[in-house]
Amino acid sequence: MSDFLRELEEDIREERIFILWRKYGNYIIGLALAIVLATVSYTLWQYFKHKSQVKSHVSFSNAVTLMKLGKKEEALKAFEILSQESGGYGKLSLLYEGALLSNPEDAYKRLSRLALANPALGNLPKVLRAARELDNPIALESLESLTSPNNAWAPLSLELLALASLKKGDTVEAAGKYIRILKEPYSTPTEELRASLMLSQIDAPAYLFEQE
Repeated sequence: MSDFLRELEEDIREERIFILWRKYGNYIIGLALAIVLATVSYTLWQYFKHKSQVKSHVSFSNAVTLMKLGKKEEALKAFEILSQESGGYGKLSLLYEGALLSNPEDAYKRLSRLALANPALGNLPKVLRAARELDNPIALESLESLTSPNNAWAPLSLELLALASLKKGDTVEAAGKYIRILKEPYSTPTEELRASLMLSQIDAPAYLFEQE
């Protein structure tokens, strides 16, 4: 009797499975296929992404080598091609491209547009432009917004503004900016050292050191 009941229970279980499969089998198959396709697609995407990154790395390294060898025109052309890419190597190439150009304005503008989602990187062109154009009031004015407290670009921006002040002969204004560098939390030891060395060469008024 117990064997009969066990067989009956197994038959009922199999019948339920059959009914469920007949009702939902297509959905189960579709879900399984979707999982397989998603896994294959992700694997292929990872493969092609890695392959593209390796290709960009090799191209970038070759361009840097050309620049080190003094082949400016060839290097510039290589960086121009790479700068059309959307990844990190594209942005790096724009920086190198700007360094090789006598007028890097267009390269810096393109970098700013590409880095809209990253304000820190987007502000880099302002610093680079001012470093090349210390006599340009517009370039220097663009640095003022970067000198606010707790801004990562503040120390370098202040240093460039201080150099511009020294070029104009305004040692008091330059000293004030060097003192601000020493008080900046984002100042690196190297930036602090440069500011201290410059201050040691300036006869700064005592009240500047007392200001908060």
